[in-house]
Order: sequence, then structure tokens, then C-alpha cells
Amino acid sequence: MAQIDDRLLMLDKYGSLKVPSTLWLSMLFLCRHWIVLLMLLVSVRKTPEAAQWLTSFTWVALPMEAPIFLLFAAIAQRTPQAASLWRHIWKYGRTIIAATAAMHLVFVGWSLWNAEVWRRWPELFLASCSLLDIAIIYSIYKDPFFTHLFEDFPSVEKKAAL
Repeated sequence: MAQIDDRLLMLDKYGSLKVPSTLWLSMLFLCRHWIVLLMLLVSVRKTPEAAQWLTSFTWVALPMEAPIFLLFAAIAQRTPQAASLWRHIWKYGRTIIAATAAMHLVFVGWSLWNAEVWRRWPELFLASCSLLDIAIIYSIYKDPFFTHLFEDFPSVEKKAAL
């Protein structure tokens, strides 16, 4: 007998599927360069080394992670009154997540290919991040729950039915 996925039973106040914490964590991981930049900017007053890190920061990674913030905004707008823009962004959420993770993979591959010297750190950390990126891409397309989640957006009819 087939088991039902318990995540399909977790609904928000509008009768739509709740966004699981694993998706939140995955999205936070995919905007990791923004988080590092924020940490550097906060610590630049306390440590002079943070200013040195800012000069060697990989600024090119910031625009490739920006679509994740649109997805965060679409999650915040998951209400029956949401504009069609947020519904459209949410519909393509899996593609946004997979494209961002794939761009990370290309960026890491290019960085490692063009590295003059390979050291254990940070190359091992970059490889670990790449494995997590691959796991995110795999799970976002392999798990049927995410197909249902990104097809589900609160509508006015759902709210009236509750």
C-alpha cells in the first residue's frame, strides 16, 4: 500500500501547501554570497581583515543569486490577493532554484579550472558546496512534493471554500 506524503497535509491559512523548512534552507544556501557579504559588511568596523576580504570578494556571484530574492518575495506574497507577477514567479520557482544552483556549479567549475594553485581550502569547501547544489537540483525535480508545491498558489476560490 502506498504511503501518503505527510507534507501534502500541511496547509497554510489559505488552504495551500506550506513551504517546508528544507526549501527555506536550500534557498538561503543558494544566496550564500549575499550572506557572506552581509557578514563582511557587519564586521568591517571591528576587524581590518574584513576590509581586505571585501577587496577580493567575488562580486560576480551576487547577480546570479538575485533571482532567489524574487522567490523569497513570491513566498511572502502567497495570498489570494497576490498579483499575477508573484504567481508567475512562484510557478517557475523550481526553474529559478535549479538555474541558480547550476550557475553556482558553472562558477565553481570555472574557478577551479582557472586556479593557479590548488589548496585543500577553499577548494574542498567549494566542492562540498557543489555537492549540495547538485543535491538541491536533484531533490527539487525528483521529489513529487515540490511539483505540487510550485503548482499550488492560494486563489480566491480556495479562501472562499475554507
